[in-house]
Amino acid sequence: MSGKRRKFDRDYKLSAVRLLESSEETLEQVSRGLGISSSMLRRWRNQIRQRGPESFSESGRTERSEVLRLRRENKDLRRQLEFLKKTLGFEAGVKRKGTKP
Repeated sequence: MSGKRRKFDRDYKLSAVRLLESSEETLEQVSRGLGISSSMLRRWRNQIRQRGPESFSESGRTERSEVLRLRRENKDLRRQLEFLKKTLGFEAGVKRKGTKP
């Protein structure tokens, strides 16, 4: 079995779902004719029903990757801040010399 995943562009997915909707064939027959799994075609149909044709846009994918990047950056910055607090003695309960409580 090859480890290479096939990728389908937005137009192909929309066309496949349109074909399914306009055809009198079953989902299994249409997917077999297209050379894709029936579960994949069913998932595409459900995505379009739930979110409309925008569900296959690239903006959603780039937005998710940006959120993940920002979460990683936020985590890294929090670690750096904790390190600086410890280094400078700003931990809770640490009294600095020369200050009154």
